[in-house]
Amino acid sequence: MLGKESKERIQSLYREAIKALELRPRYGQRVMIAEIAKALGAVREGEKGERDNDAGIAVVEAGTGTGKTLAYLIAALPVAMERDKKLLVSTATVALQEQILDKDLPALKKHLSLPFNFALAKGRGRYLCLSKLDKSLQQLSGILSTVDLFEQTPEEQDRELYENMLIKYGSGQWDGDRDRWEDEIEHKQWTHLTATHRECSNRRCPHFQNCAFYKARSAMEDADVIVANHDLVLSDLSLGGGAILPAPDKTIYVFDEGHHLADKALNHFRLEFGVRSTRQWLKQLEKLIEQFIADAGIPMGMMHSLQVMPANIQSLSQSASLVWPLVMDLMQDRDRQRFEFGLLPEGLRDLLHTMKAPLQPVTQCLDKLSDLLQKSLDPNETGDFTQEVAETWQAPMGIMLARAEELSEALSWIAAVEGEGELPVARWLSKRPYGDDWDITLSASPISVAAQLRQTLWSRCYGAVVTSATLTALNSFNSLKWEAGLPDWATYERVASPFNYSENGQLEVVRLNSDPKSEAFESDVQEWLKEAVDPEEGTLVLFSSRAQLEATRDYFIRDWYDHLLCQGFLPKGEIVRRHKKRIDEGKGNIIFGLASFAEGIDLPGEYVTHVVIVKIPFAVPDDPIQSAISEWMESRGRNPFMELTLPAASIRLIQACGRLIRKETDQGKVSILDKRLVSSRYGQLLLDSLPPFRRI
Repeated sequence: MLGKESKERIQSLYREAIKALELRPRYGQRVMIAEIAKALGAVREGEKGERDNDAGIAVVEAGTGTGKTLAYLIAALPVAMERDKKLLVSTATVALQEQILDKDLPALKKHLSLPFNFALAKGRGRYLCLSKLDKSLQQLSGILSTVDLFEQTPEEQDRELYENMLIKYGSGQWDGDRDRWEDEIEHKQWTHLTATHRECSNRRCPHFQNCAFYKARSAMEDADVIVANHDLVLSDLSLGGGAILPAPDKTIYVFDEGHHLADKALNHFRLEFGVRSTRQWLKQLEKLIEQFIADAGIPMGMMHSLQVMPANIQSLSQSASLVWPLVMDLMQDRDRQRFEFGLLPEGLRDLLHTMKAPLQPVTQCLDKLSDLLQKSLDPNETGDFTQEVAETWQAPMGIMLARAEELSEALSWIAAVEGEGELPVARWLSKRPYGDDWDITLSASPISVAAQLRQTLWSRCYGAVVTSATLTALNSFNSLKWEAGLPDWATYERVASPFNYSENGQLEVVRLNSDPKSEAFESDVQEWLKEAVDPEEGTLVLFSSRAQLEATRDYFIRDWYDHLLCQGFLPKGEIVRRHKKRIDEGKGNIIFGLASFAEGIDLPGEYVTHVVIVKIPFAVPDDPIQSAISEWMESRGRNPFMELTLPAASIRLIQACGRLIRKETDQGKVSILDKRLVSSRYGQLLLDSLPPFRRI
C-alpha cells in the first residue's frame, strides 16, 4: 500500500504543477493519478528490491484532453524515486517523444519541488561514431585505404558535411545525435558515420572517452526519468533486459501510445532473408576473406577454420542457388505467397536445413576472428594482429559476423516446424526491389507476442503503466489483453475525455448510393466531396487506399489547386506546416491523408473543423500475419472477424474521429462515407464505441 506521506506528496506535487503551469484541474486526470499510484503502491518487494507479488501494472485508457502525460509523471515519478527505481517513458512516435523531452519534462523540472534529472535513450544507430567519421575523412584524403565491402567508401561530395560534423561535435555545438543535426542526413551518408554493435570496439576504441553513444548512456545512469521508444525497449528485452536500458526489475515502465506495443513487438520479432541478397553477401564474404588473409595472414589457432572457410561458403552459395528456382516456382506471378499454418513445402524446408550445416562453422570462424581483432586493438593485450590490421579489419569483420548471425537465426526459424498445440508461425514469400532488379524474401513472424511479453516484460518489471486514448476495442480491453499478453490481475481503468462531444461535435454517416465494395464508390465519393466540402475551411479527408487518394487528387487538382495538400506528394511535416499557414492567412485548406494522418496529428481550432472518413479502416486483407491469425482462429472454431478485424477497425475509427476535437473549445463535424455503419449487423458496434458526437 502507498503510505499516507507518499499520497500527500503526490497530491501536493499535482497542486504545484496545476498552479505553476496555469492548468485547469481535471477530474479524469485525478482519477488517472490515483489509479497509477494505487497500482504502484501495491507492489511488495523481495529481498533484492524486485517486485514480489501480482501488482504494479495499471492499464489506463485516457480520453483526448485528459492530460495523461502530466498524470503518469506526477503519479509514477515520486514512487520511482522513493523506491530507487528508474522511470522509463516509452512512446511509439517521434512527435510525442519530442513533446515529452522538449516541453513536458523541462516544465515540470522547472516548477516542481521534486528535483529530478531526465535523459533521452536511443539506439546506437542514431549516434555518430567518431572512429568511423575519422576513417571516412582519412579515406577521402587518401591517407587510409578502404576494404571493398558493401560500397563502404565515402563520396567526395560528402567531405564538407563530415568536416563540419567534426568541428561542431568537437566544439560541443552538436551532441552526435543524428536527429539533432541541423539538416536532413541521407541514409547513405549516415551509414559511413555510425557503428553497429558488432562494429563497435567499445573501451578498446581510442575515441571511447568522447563517444556520443556512451556519453548518452552515461547520462542515463544519472537520470531519474529516461525517455525511449517502444522499439528500443523491445530490443533491450530481447537481449535479456538491462543491456541497453536499466534492468526490468529496477524499472517502472510507462508505455504511452500503448496500443502500438503489440504491433511493434510483432515487427521486432520478424525474421527474414532475401535469396539474391544472401547470394551477393556470400560473394562479398568470400572476397573479404581472401583480402583479409592476403593482408593479415592466418593466426596459428585459426589455420583449419580459415582453410575450410571457402569450401563452406561455396556450399552455402550452391544451396542458396537451388533455393531460387524453388521459390520462383512457388511465387509464379504473385507478389506474395503465404504458407498455410506456416508449413513450408518439404523440399524448401530441407534445403534451408542444408544451409545451416556450413553456416555454423562460417559464423564460428567470423566470431573468433572478430574477437581476435578486438583484442589486437588493445595496446595492453598481446594480439594476433598488428594494430593497423586490427583497425582496418575489425569493423568489416563485425558487419559480416552480424549478417551471418542474422541469417543463422532466420534459417532456424523459417525452417522450423511447431510442435503439437503450439501457436503457428506466419511464414511467407514476397517479391522486393533489389538494386535495379528484384529479390524474393523468405519471412517468418509469430502470430502473437503475448507469451514473449509476459515472459520478458510483465513478469519481470517492477511496475508498468500502459496508456493511450485508444486501448479498448468495441468498449472492451479483451483485444489488448490477448495481443499484449497483459495479466488479468492488472488494474484496468477508462477515463473519459473532458470534452463536451455532444455539444461541440456532429457525426454524420453519409448514405452514398454505393458501398466501398462497389466499382461506383470512388466516383460517388468524389461527387459527395465536391458538394459537401468547403475549400475555405480546414478539412481533413482520410483514405484507406493510396490508389483512391491519388485518383481523387487527380479529380480535384484543377479546381482545388490552391487549397489541396496530399500525403505522398510532400513530407508529412511540410503538409502540416503549409496547412496551418494557409488557415492562419484565412485561405482555407484541405488535406488528403492516409493512416498516419488519422493518428498523432494535432490540428486544433480552425485548423480542422471537418473530418471526412472515406470508409471503415479495416486492415489490408492480404497481410500475411493477420491472415495467419485468422486461419488459426478459424481452425479453433473462433470468429476472426469479430475477434480480430472488427476490434482493430474500431480503434482506427476512433483515432480518425479523434482528429476533430483537440481542445475544449473546438467545434466541427465528422462525416463517414461508409453506409455499412448503418446497413450491416456490425455497424452499430462500431458506432457505439465512437465519441458521443451529436448524430445528424
